[in-house]
Amino acid sequence: MRTLTTAAEVVEVLGGPAEVAVLTRRGNTAAYNWKNFFPPNTYVVMQGALAEKGCAAPPNLWGMVVREREPEARVS
Repeated sequence: MRTLTTAAEVVEVLGGPAEVAVLTRRGNTAAYNWKNFFPPNTYVVMQGALAEKGCAAPPNLWGMVVREREPEARVS
């Protein structure tokens, strides 16, 4: 699975701003303005569409805070 790291990559893979607007049921202007991150309530539908194309993107592109993994404790 290919991991996309920018909003621009996500929009490109999903077919451009006009297609993203249709996918998310938003206006074209809204989709064209998503330069750095997306509205959180578009996460599920956009991740589903990305998965169909063999891609994924990190939740931080939707403004979500992701818990960092704790380092593994060493067992002596």
